[in-house]
Amino acid sequence: MKIADFLRPGIPASLLLGAVRPSASRRQRALAALALVGFWTAVYARYRRGGIEETAREYEMLGGANWEAFTRHYNERVPTIEEEFALWGEFHQHRHEMRYDLVAAAVRRHVPPGGSILDVGCGSALVADRLLDLDGSYVGMDFGGHHIVYAAKKLRDLDVPLRRAVVRGDGERLPFPDAAFDVVVMSEVIEHLLRPEVAVWEVARVLRPGGVYVMTTNNASEVPLRSPLSHLFAWLEKALGAYRPGLISRRPWVWPERVDPDLLPDDLPDVYLPHTHHIYAETRDLFAAAGLETFHFSTFEFPPPQSNAVRQLDKRGELGRHVVELTEAVARAIPLVNRLGCHVHMLARKVRSPVAITPPVGVWPGPFSGPARNAGPAASQRDPEALIG
Repeated sequence: MKIADFLRPGIPASLLLGAVRPSASRRQRALAALALVGFWTAVYARYRRGGIEETAREYEMLGGANWEAFTRHYNERVPTIEEEFALWGEFHQHRHEMRYDLVAAAVRRHVPPGGSILDVGCGSALVADRLLDLDGSYVGMDFGGHHIVYAAKKLRDLDVPLRRAVVRGDGERLPFPDAAFDVVVMSEVIEHLLRPEVAVWEVARVLRPGGVYVMTTNNASEVPLRSPLSHLFAWLEKALGAYRPGLISRRPWVWPERVDPDLLPDDLPDVYLPHTHHIYAETRDLFAAAGLETFHFSTFEFPPPQSNAVRQLDKRGELGRHVVELTEAVARAIPLVNRLGCHVHMLARKVRSPVAITPPVGVWPGPFSGPARNAGPAASQRDPEALIG
């Protein structure tokens, strides 16, 4: 660890004490406050400059993504969620399953009796696991062949009220008729798509009027890994940036690891696939253009899984899980801080027709917005495959 890492928190702490110390003169307190603001400004200028540069670099890296790499990666390299749970351990499984609880609870609130649910990117059907007692129908769809085979086997022979079907397909071309579902779920899926705006248009198409879209994804406004004592302005940027996208300086676009070169033709440059962090207001506007009116926004997962705090809590077993649940509850209750969870949770209702038959250029800032370029194959190459149902 660098010396600066030790000194950085100490400088603002001493200046803050100087600014509020009752025994200090008014002039001394003013000078300390001015110095503190100057420190925060200098630190933030460096933070913002680096964030903008890194965002631009990742955006350029994303431009090299292609449909062949996407297809082979998700069919040959991505494990099922249960396989990932075995690698992560109980603490991270506990945190991850919180998402499925939130999503399933939202589905229960908005699906009518006997209604229909589409789970796009269903993975191992962990949302379905929490809905088995419902009087309704569930369709799980996923892109990865091994994922959908696993989900089909898991759901096939259950003796439960929920009617079930599993289909292999593509989120940018849903293999269902218009107005087919009361609720569409897309949990931790949209960030992986080459053209998320096309998928949102498809969600709006298959939703019935008044139907509800349940979505979770990565949050570009997630809490900074630096302390607010040393990086206060970075924290404010993230909190305010949820509603003002232009404020966000660091916005991840790609998964940090390249696609396995063994999956690609020889001598091809490194390829990186999307892992886009979404900004609430920007995604809300995308939904609105598709005819979906957002009526709920929240964030969850505090603190970030990559933080030192989580690494320490992970070592504490059950106690660590209780502490992180308390942290979660407190963070969600604090204004502005409640925008800084690692994931966005949004609910939107279909209230009108989209602004155009297909997403107009500029409705999403990704490099594949507009005409498809190399983002995907022709529709005839993406026919769905039903495994059960």
